Amino acid sequence: MNAVLLIAHAPLASALRAGALHVFPDAGASVVAIDVRPEAAPEASLAAAQAALASLPPEQSVLILTDVFGATPCN
Repeated sequence: MNAVLLIAHAPLASALRAGALHVFPDAGASVVAIDVRPEAAPEASLAAAQAALASLPPEQSVLILTDVFGATPCN
Protein backbone atom coordinates (compact mmCIF):
# COMPACT_ATOMS: atom_id res chain seq x y z
CA MET A 1 0.00 0.00 0.00
CA ASN A 2 1.16 3.54 -0.71
CA ALA A 3 0.98 6.51 1.64
CA VAL A 4 -0.10 10.14 1.43
CA LEU A 5 1.52 13.01 3.34
CA LEU A 6 -0.65 16.13 3.51
CA ILE A 7 1.16 19.36 4.42
CA ALA A 8 -1.02 22.47 4.53
CA HIS A 9 -1.89 25.55 6.50
CA ALA A 10 -3.78 24.71 9.70
CA PRO A 11 -6.38 23.21 9.82
CA LEU A 12 -6.58 22.22 6.14
CA ALA A 13 -4.31 19.16 6.28
CA SER A 14 -6.23 17.57 9.16
CA ALA A 15 -9.55 18.38 7.50
CA LEU A 16 -8.44 16.76 4.23
CA ARG A 17 -7.24 13.70 6.16
CA ALA A 18 -10.57 13.44 7.96
CA GLY A 19 -12.42 13.65 4.65
CA ALA A 20 -10.22 10.96 3.09
CA LEU A 21 -10.71 8.66 6.07
CA HIS A 22 -14.47 9.16 5.88
CA VAL A 23 -14.36 7.54 2.43
CA PHE A 24 -11.46 5.14 3.08
CA PRO A 25 -11.60 4.34 6.83
CA ASP A 26 -9.01 1.54 6.61
CA ALA A 27 -6.32 3.91 5.26
CA GLY A 28 -5.69 5.69 8.57
CA ALA A 29 -2.11 4.50 9.00
CA SER A 30 -1.22 5.51 5.44
CA VAL A 31 -2.54 9.07 5.47
CA VAL A 32 -0.51 11.54 7.53
CA ALA A 33 -1.38 15.22 7.99
CA ILE A 34 0.81 18.10 9.10
CA ASP A 35 -0.96 21.36 9.90
CA VAL A 36 1.44 24.28 9.57
CA ARG A 37 0.64 27.15 11.91
CA PRO A 38 1.07 30.72 10.56
CA GLU A 39 3.87 31.47 13.02
CA ALA A 40 5.77 28.22 12.35
CA ALA A 41 9.35 28.49 11.16
CA PRO A 42 10.11 26.72 7.87
CA GLU A 43 12.71 24.62 9.69
CA ALA A 44 10.05 23.33 12.10
CA SER A 45 7.78 22.38 9.21
CA LEU A 46 10.65 20.57 7.50
CA ALA A 47 11.45 18.66 10.71
CA ALA A 48 7.79 17.67 11.10
CA ALA A 49 7.67 16.44 7.49
CA GLN A 50 10.87 14.43 7.94
CA ALA A 51 9.50 12.86 11.12
CA ALA A 52 6.23 12.02 9.38
CA LEU A 53 8.08 10.38 6.49
CA ALA A 54 10.25 8.41 8.91
CA SER A 55 7.12 7.12 10.66
CA LEU A 56 5.89 5.43 7.49
CA PRO A 57 7.12 1.98 6.46
CA PRO A 58 10.19 2.35 4.21
CA GLU A 59 8.75 0.11 1.49
CA GLN A 60 5.82 2.49 0.89
CA SER A 61 5.81 5.05 -1.88
CA VAL A 62 4.65 8.43 -0.56
CA LEU A 63 2.63 11.05 -2.41
CA ILE A 64 3.20 14.47 -0.85
CA LEU A 65 0.40 17.01 -1.29
CA THR A 66 0.57 20.65 -0.19
CA ASP A 67 -1.76 23.62 -0.47
CA VAL A 68 -0.02 26.73 -1.87
CA PHE A 69 3.06 26.68 -4.11
CA GLY A 70 5.71 28.95 -2.61
CA ALA A 71 4.16 29.13 0.87
CA THR A 72 5.73 27.65 4.02
CA PRO A 73 3.98 24.25 3.81
CA CYS A 74 5.14 23.78 0.23
CA ASN A 75 8.67 25.01 0.83
